[in-house]
Amino acid sequence: MIVYDKSLELVRLVHSLVLPALRRADRSLADQLSRAVSSIPLNAAEGSAQRGKRKGNHFAIALGSNREVDACMDIAVAIGAVDRGSIAQVYALSDETQAMLYVLSR
Repeated sequence: MIVYDKSLELVRLVHSLVLPALRRADRSLADQLSRAVSSIPLNAAEGSAQRGKRKGNHFAIALGSNREVDACMDIAVAIGAVDRGSIAQVYALSDETQAMLYVLSR
């Protein structure tokens, strides 16, 4: 499933480009970001095995987690833990996964 593969790539990027610096600046926010980014592929995988409303619900949860990832990254930028330009690739992939999850959640 494409959204699952993209969300795994998002996990890899967040863990390599954002979390190391964020852990030094705000460990609690780093933990929240780690949980949120992991929730995306977990819920996408679970949703792919469901039918009907349950399927859409799991993709909606994954979408919410994806938006939480963006909020965590916005805060990381706001507190100076990371530079927005240095994580532009993470934001772009996040936007891409959100677009797919939005469609799948409907």
